[in-house]
Amino acid sequence: MTQKFQADELSKALEYTSSCLEEMKLSAKDRVRSELMCEEALVSLMNHADFTKRSTFSVNVRKFFGDVVIDFAVPGEEFEFSGGTGIQSLKDDDDLQESYEAIRNIVLRSFSGNIRYKHSGNLNTVRIKAVRSNYSGLYKTLAALFLAVVAGVILRNFAPTNVSIFVNNNILDPIRTVFLNGLKMCAVPIVFFSVVSCIADMGGLSGMKKTGGRLFRYFAASQILGLTVGLCLMYIFRPGEGVNIPVTSGETVQTQSLSFIGMLTNLVAGNVIRPFLDGDMLQIMVLAFFVGLAISLTDAKILRKVSSELNVVFMKITEIFLYLTPLVMFCSAASMIITAGAGTLVSAAGITLTLIFGHVVILVLLCMAVKFRANLNPFMMLRKSAPMLATAFSTCSSIAAIPDSMKCSDAMGISPSLYSFSVPVGVSVSKITTPLFYAVTVLSAANLYGVNITPSAIIQLSVTILLLAVTTPSMPGGGVISLSVLLSQAGCPLEFVGIALSLEMIIDFTATMTICQGNLVCTLLAAADDNLLDREKYNRP
Repeated sequence: MTQKFQADELSKALEYTSSCLEEMKLSAKDRVRSELMCEEALVSLMNHADFTKRSTFSVNVRKFFGDVVIDFAVPGEEFEFSGGTGIQSLKDDDDLQESYEAIRNIVLRSFSGNIRYKHSGNLNTVRIKAVRSNYSGLYKTLAALFLAVVAGVILRNFAPTNVSIFVNNNILDPIRTVFLNGLKMCAVPIVFFSVVSCIADMGGLSGMKKTGGRLFRYFAASQILGLTVGLCLMYIFRPGEGVNIPVTSGETVQTQSLSFIGMLTNLVAGNVIRPFLDGDMLQIMVLAFFVGLAISLTDAKILRKVSSELNVVFMKITEIFLYLTPLVMFCSAASMIITAGAGTLVSAAGITLTLIFGHVVILVLLCMAVKFRANLNPFMMLRKSAPMLATAFSTCSSIAAIPDSMKCSDAMGISPSLYSFSVPVGVSVSKITTPLFYAVTVLSAANLYGVNITPSAIIQLSVTILLLAVTTPSMPGGGVISLSVLLSQAGCPLEFVGIALSLEMIIDFTATMTICQGNLVCTLLAAADDNLLDREKYNRP
């Protein structure tokens, strides 16, 4: 709600702002910081105010998707807003006055990212984000999801068919495609430069042996855990059993060789450029490993710094794309309803619930591992993981959650030498829900189409699933890309891929959250084993 004040009521406006912040129950630290920003901003606006045509100014304090936002609007000509107030009479001593002003301006500039100035129509406005909620992105995404369901149902059931198709093909789908292309554009350089800089900073093979040994064992254990949970849930719930859907397509697939030796020989690319063109993450990581090792052995400090700086740049580009998340969520959900119908959600309910329940089981097991393996409070881990989980849920992309994953790792007290390596590598090689997804969908397809799978065939499928899980792209829809190989190996019709694509779109929210949490737990356990964890910082609220 906007409150108006007279030109001489500066103190009253600041008192009103302070009382609003107190009513919103901000912490003492956030309230003091916000009051300082408000005082500096409003005094600066008043020093350039012009009340000849308008005798009042306005203050608006509100919550917006969890953020606490303060707006000041003061009439006046445009000026260069720098945060300095120009107060001349706060101190009697000039030296003390200058020191006082310098300190206040330093504090204000440190929070400059929370302040925005704008001039329009003889009105100077300043917006201050007093508190940035970790859940604001999630709230916006859920709101976008609700609006998408409404829009999708209206377009599918009430709008002419040509109109709904036009909207989907020319508006919704292109926006989603641009977003996904942006994430894919950043994925390769983020993984490459992160691995290069980390290997170089760790001191080559000796540092890798100490830092990465336990980490990769935990990554491998998480993949096996996901597969085991999937197989167990299939034999408990048996979704799709007894339905016997008739096969309507004779489509076949060219299976690919997935032998262990073949995968090993393919790790090293034939040339330097090909892995980047093909987006082959395993080859890129191997190349990055050798580049980082060479930088470490030659002590090329300039290249080490350049790789670190480029990693920061592409991280920032990813964050820029994340601002489009609510819009992309709206487009994706509305497009799914227009093309497949809301009934798609109902028809695959059994398989969907099995997968989501599997994600819950995995999260519980991860918390138990943190408690009993590392002797840490798992609820503290979940609380500090909230920003990462919100981003993962909103974007359905573990790549997009890399910046928040690193911030959460740092908040938990994990050594930067470990998490700066484990987070980008884990995105590519450790996707704990992917084996679960493959196991449940393939065996559900067998139940739906009446295909009998013997125990020996399940063992062979399990090996293939673990190999495919490593190479599955870390992006929305990535799990379906390799599913056709498994369907062919199990003797199931490929038309099930269409159902699986809808399934993955539904469960991608919880799946990506579980993947990010699984990678974070692997990093946390490895840090605890190798004394790379600050337990005091972990337990600090």
